[in-house]
Amino acid sequence: MPPTPQDMATTTTSHRGGAPKAAVLRRTATSTTVDSSPSTAVQSPIDSPRPSASSTSLSSLSSVDAMGGKPSHGLLLDAYGDEFEVPDFTIKDIRDAIPKHCFERSAVRSLSYVLRDAACLAATFYLFRRFVTPDNVASTLARGLLWAAYTFVQGLFGTGLWVLAHECGHGAFSPSKRLNNLVGWILHSSLLVPYFSWQISHSKHHKATGHMERDMVFVPRTREQHASRLGRLAHELSELSEETPIYTLLMLVLQQLVGWPNYLLTNITGHDFHERQREGRGKGKKNGLGGGVNHFHPGSPLYEAADAKLILLSDVGLALAASALTYLGRTYGWANLAVWYFVPYLWVNHWLGTSLPPPRRPRRPESSSGPVD
Repeated sequence: MPPTPQDMATTTTSHRGGAPKAAVLRRTATSTTVDSSPSTAVQSPIDSPRPSASSTSLSSLSSVDAMGGKPSHGLLLDAYGDEFEVPDFTIKDIRDAIPKHCFERSAVRSLSYVLRDAACLAATFYLFRRFVTPDNVASTLARGLLWAAYTFVQGLFGTGLWVLAHECGHGAFSPSKRLNNLVGWILHSSLLVPYFSWQISHSKHHKATGHMERDMVFVPRTREQHASRLGRLAHELSELSEETPIYTLLMLVLQQLVGWPNYLLTNITGHDFHERQREGRGKGKKNGLGGGVNHFHPGSPLYEAADAKLILLSDVGLALAASALTYLGRTYGWANLAVWYFVPYLWVNHWLGTSLPPPRRPRRPESSSGPVD
């Protein structure tokens, strides 16, 4: 599942040449113009958007004057229209301020969370299947409402397991890499997520979040795309309809039903520069159905040749889960399976894909007489 909104917190853009350019916050009409020439661009290595995450000052993420090494931007405004000053402490300063026990990983504690959520899932299923029956609840409407509540509750517990598997992928579940991968593979496979395939692409996403040519999930549109006739039309239609109930419902349905599978099958929101894949596995491949870019094929340009065995292992996990679901559907009926598993599965997708509320429109600062960009 595409990563959560927290994963989108950092944005690094680049121009056509591929060299990343630091993001600039909203400016007023009276602020100075930032030099976007190649001489002021910050170069990045292939594996990380920043040379050193531990020593990089946050103020260096803003535009820097090539001569004096000082920020050349004018007045910066945050999303609420308030003046913003770029902090000068480093990522290492932030990490050092976090208590050391927050970085300690306990396999026993993490496994207890897995057992807790699995027990909640099993207990809820048993109670509803045992007591929410025509013999105990005569009203069809009442039974329907109760089973609807069941799907909601199971979706919450299922999301808990998804998050635990996510932590396994990041290595935060326990100090043991083998245990992390074993638990993550089992949990994600049970939720129809290709564990290793997602783990690899998700790791690359974190290394280049928001990068115009390297992000694996959320690639911002370029200025040319925004300025094109189609881009302007899409923006205007979105502005007109974004708060209407029908548009919200349509986006919700599309996200719940096809958003996550579409990403896995077509890499729909990821970058489309696969020709640059170092091993040449991206030659002639493009995003889209049948384009050869997906999370299931060992030859996908999303991965290196050394990852092929892990991609196959992810596919095996999905095949086992699909076989178990097929058996349950044939044995107990597909309608029952839809209520027991697939509707809660959609609730899991819902909680993982829920966006943060949009920020308020920037207001004009009292100290500025000019309009806000």
